[in-house]
Amino acid sequence: MTHPLTPKDCVSAFIKRLSALDREKSPYDKFRDFCEMVFCAKAKRMAQTRERADELEDRYMQIVATYRNKGTVRAYPELLAIAVTAIHQGCDFLGSVATQMEVLNAQIGQFFTPYDVARLIAIVSLEDSGAIIRQNGFLTLQEPASGAGGMVLAAADTLAQQGFDPGLHMLVYATDLSPLCFHMTYLQLSIRGIPALVTHGNSLTLETFARAWTWPTVAFYDHHGRLFPDPPPEPPAEDEPVTVFGEQLVLL
Repeated sequence: MTHPLTPKDCVSAFIKRLSALDREKSPYDKFRDFCEMVFCAKAKRMAQTRERADELEDRYMQIVATYRNKGTVRAYPELLAIAVTAIHQGCDFLGSVATQMEVLNAQIGQFFTPYDVARLIAIVSLEDSGAIIRQNGFLTLQEPASGAGGMVLAAADTLAQQGFDPGLHMLVYATDLSPLCFHMTYLQLSIRGIPALVTHGNSLTLETFARAWTWPTVAFYDHHGRLFPDPPPEPPAEDEPVTVFGEQLVLL
């Protein structure tokens, strides 16, 4: 009988497999490309316009074109499967990979909160989550410096332990200035099934460079009929797009 890989085993397997691929590229470049390519593939499904969907498709193909050995690109779905296995067990998988691969920028103070610490913070912070959910139907979570999304994952796992479905009972707004962190957050929240608007931007200056809804937001909206804590004054007509934060939730 084979035993499933633990999150720690998954991190080791991911790094080992990634390092063995296409030695013409650095481990950092391959990790960055992996995160951005998966982001492009997933975010395209939630693109607000056909132009944005085409931009994501073009960017995906631009990255593919930088690989002379296309076998590396074909191996990335295998790495994604490892990530999915780990994330569903409860961990900050990509944050752990980035830390062990030493791709974080220590000079600007970039570091990720260890997942065990994040879980402790979430348990304390979400002690009254049940009352909020019973009153509003769900709770909202703001993460102004999301890193790889570890704090959000910890919150989701805490809610699940309390008996709530994170896919229906929490709505997340996450931001990070780093493009890599933006992609990692989007990836992990999508895989974990968390409804979220993930933004590449500066939480201090309020600059926004890009943003994307995760796919689980569709099921969340279908369930609640809204993306706000309070119901809107009047529901939109059936033939009108739903507009939230200046974005139209329209599926292509």
